[in-house]
Amino acid sequence: MRHLLPLLWLAALLLRPAAQDGGLSLSARAGFDGLYKEMDAVPVFVSARNDGPPIEGEIRIAVDSMSGGPVVYSAPVSLPTGSDKRVALYIDVLTFTGDLNVQLVSDETVVATADSNPLIMTMRHHLLYGVITSDPGGLAFLETVSGSRTDADVAFLDLADLPDVSIAWRALDVLVLDDVDTSRLTAGQLTALRAWVENGGQLVVTGGPGGPKTAAAVADLLPVTVGGVESADDLPALSAFGGVAFNAPGPYTLTGSSLRAGELLIHQDGLPILAHTPLGLGGVTFLALDPKLAPLAGWRGHAAVWESIAALTSTPGPYANGIQDGYAATQAASSIPGLRLPSVGQLLLFLFVYTLVIGPINFLVLRRLRRRELAWVTIPVLVLLFSAITFFTSFRSRGGAVLQNEMSVAYGSVEAERVRTQSIVGLYSPRRGRYDLSLPYDTTAFPLTGQFGSVGLVSNLAAIVRAGDLTLREVRADTGEVVAFLVDAHRPRPPLSATARLVDDGRAVAVTVRNDGALTLENAVLLYGDQQRQLDDLAPGAAREAQLPVTVLGPPGATPTPDPYMPSAVLVPSPLINDPTYILGTPDYFSDPNVYARWQLVQSLYNYSDTSPVQQTDPTQSIILAGWLPDSDQPIDLGDVATTRSAATLVLLEVPVR
Repeated sequence: MRHLLPLLWLAALLLRPAAQDGGLSLSARAGFDGLYKEMDAVPVFVSARNDGPPIEGEIRIAVDSMSGGPVVYSAPVSLPTGSDKRVALYIDVLTFTGDLNVQLVSDETVVATADSNPLIMTMRHHLLYGVITSDPGGLAFLETVSGSRTDADVAFLDLADLPDVSIAWRALDVLVLDDVDTSRLTAGQLTALRAWVENGGQLVVTGGPGGPKTAAAVADLLPVTVGGVESADDLPALSAFGGVAFNAPGPYTLTGSSLRAGELLIHQDGLPILAHTPLGLGGVTFLALDPKLAPLAGWRGHAAVWESIAALTSTPGPYANGIQDGYAATQAASSIPGLRLPSVGQLLLFLFVYTLVIGPINFLVLRRLRRRELAWVTIPVLVLLFSAITFFTSFRSRGGAVLQNEMSVAYGSVEAERVRTQSIVGLYSPRRGRYDLSLPYDTTAFPLTGQFGSVGLVSNLAAIVRAGDLTLREVRADTGEVVAFLVDAHRPRPPLSATARLVDDGRAVAVTVRNDGALTLENAVLLYGDQQRQLDDLAPGAAREAQLPVTVLGPPGATPTPDPYMPSAVLVPSPLINDPTYILGTPDYFSDPNVYARWQLVQSLYNYSDTSPVQQTDPTQSIILAGWLPDSDQPIDLGDVATTRSAATLVLLEVPVR
């Protein structure tokens, strides 16, 4: 058998579709320089060149799912003769996926294929740098600068590798722009960049001779107003910060600027060398020097500078990783209002009437007619009649409309323009059918399975198509089935405002919350550390004030309500899990189907199989405003299909303490 292996390998090589055929070539670049993080969308950029006849087709990538069948991601592409185009897809993959096979399909025929670079999963707790620079070797040392994280990885990118869908940036923790012309960034990339920073990313812009062109397109985000290139004979403030003298003598070239927001971390007589400003959950840092040139290049003190930059990267809050438990998430989406089984009383009443009619009433009527022998006919007729009544009653109770249930979580900063919004969408079909769901272009989505408690892909649709929008094409739903999807996007922040400040010599935080929207914020609470304070409902236009002690074990009168399904010895570091009474508005959340769906959504934010410690918000730095809005801001369009919609959003907004 062994001597046949070379022949089999040669046959497979000859039968495999070529990446270049008839003047057509295809290549693919996946992840951030091949790196990605678990449960984050993976960007894939496909380049197609056609020197042959015109082709109309689509790019396809099939990925494995937990149900066995593939999930197909696709995007249409038009390739006239002589064209060279780049197509972006944002896909979700299972853990430890290798390289991806990309196909160009025309008229359902594969006309070209290519394999991407291998994908390598980096750990969630690693600091992932994305570096765009004219000299990658000059910044390779960043893999040794991890800040407060356990390790660091570096992805060297081009400007074109930055997605125009902001949620696809999530794997990146830090983006370093060094000596590049940012004016080449598209409007979509710049919008995505801002949303990424507002939701925890850190942007680092360097200076030096190329500083003005590097800062050109991101000037409105910087903590400084950039001027021209300047020269300094010496920078003693910088050498003092690094604790060691420079290797090379001056003069040194830097980008001149003046502070306009945030703070100066290092400055020389008021001239900014290192400045930082927060933006939502993230921030923007400006380094006036080129790290590849003197005095930073080859200087032992540069490590202290970059460690201080890495330390500015935000630590993910307790709910920053989003939905973790697929089982709880699908349970939340499947608890659709109006989709209820008949009560026990209704079933007993039906059985009582059925027994009464087919037994005593039938017997008495036949005896009165003196035709008791007709029981051989009347009993089967009555059975068929009641069966028909049962069937048509059940059919009508299902209704003719598709039921769409959206359970969303909006997490971010109360000061940000956009926050991360994850929506678990449950689609109930009264009969077997196929549906197309349309979403905005700047979202990602995939069919969800709750098997084994993990968040994973399942194959129940024809394709996920990215064109002018994002379409889940031909979603398959069986009769009475609820199919679930996870939709991820950065959406406008819910219209809520809040401020917090330390009072009483730092022993308490004074918080003011205001509802600026048109919907009531239900069961509002303030979370600080592992404690919470109840605010009750907050009507439109209403404001509420509270003072939170930071030195006591809990709010006055707080008595945690034990979860009857959780052993009494189990205590997780999340106040919403430990005592959900406030956020749900009742301790009996297992009896009310609507409240039960909300409880399952809260549960989905915590993964009990994850043994790593949950990061807790420092109550002296920020608190979290939590509550429910009886709607969802995630647009979903089913076209002409009659739809009955229900929705709720769990709001989790961090409020910084100023």
